[in-house]
Amino acid sequence: MDAQNGLLFDGRREPRFGIRLPAIVTVLSTNASPTPPVPVSAQIRNASGHGLALEMSAPVSPGAALKIEMEDALLLGEAVYCRSEPGCYVVGLHLDQVLNGLAELSKRLREFSEEPITQ
Repeated sequence: MDAQNGLLFDGRREPRFGIRLPAIVTVLSTNASPTPPVPVSAQIRNASGHGLALEMSAPVSPGAALKIEMEDALLLGEAVYCRSEPGCYVVGLHLDQVLNGLAELSKRLREFSEEPITQ
């Protein structure tokens, strides 16, 4: 880490951790396309406290709002970059919101909805 500016040697503020997780990505908005959102399969390549790198089959415009659905989490963020690599596009995402524990939340909501209403 560079003590003078708080950056790691590769220019990042936080370390990235290599992972391989499947995800469903939906591009919520772009400046260029008024088409309706279509979910696509992706792989999460690495993660940090405030970002992800996604491997996708199609490019995404920087600035696009993305929704990432995982087994028990929902993430919202903004595409920061998109670069072509052999066989995929790598999209850098700055995370804005993260919701974890969705299975537990769903269970609690079902329990709540089954309770009788008393007046």
